[in-house]
Amino acid sequence: MSSKIINPSKSRKGNEISLRYPTEADVVAMHQYINTLHNEDTYLTTLGGKPISLKEERQFVAKALKAIRFGDAKLFVVMCQRHIIGVCDIWKEREPRQQHVGVLGVSLLPQFRDEGIGSELMKFLIEQGKEMKLRLLRLTCFANNPRALHIYEKLGFRKAGALPGAIAYKNGYVDQVIMYLPL
Repeated sequence: MSSKIINPSKSRKGNEISLRYPTEADVVAMHQYINTLHNEDTYLTTLGGKPISLKEERQFVAKALKAIRFGDAKLFVVMCQRHIIGVCDIWKEREPRQQHVGVLGVSLLPQFRDEGIGSELMKFLIEQGKEMKLRLLRLTCFANNPRALHIYEKLGFRKAGALPGAIAYKNGYVDQVIMYLPL
């Protein structure tokens, strides 16, 4: 695993975007990134409650780097002008009978949304899933996030169903939509 730049491209607004694997040196920047999303209270199930501590982020990055080394995950930081503006990842399911399934995630800072970056990251993760020899990709989405649902459907993901009220969000509960893409 190297930290070389992968897949450089330009967004619709002309921002130069690249991906690379994270390093331990990225912990502080990734900590700032995730807490920016926490403060926004965006559509991520890993958020809510208290901000992520630096210790928790350090543990997450160590776990991710180990999973990447063992071929159980691919996690990339999304870069623009040497700043982390997003994260995208794909993790193999842990259960032995489900290790042919990959779980996807994409997040971006608010000022980089609506530039086509998210769609390109999803396409990139689909290709990564194929390289990992996965047979099925899975993701979940807040039911009240129509932009994301539209992108996923446009890329071929199908709705498997929804768990009613599965996500605590902004003093209420939102359905969690489960989607899949056979590879």
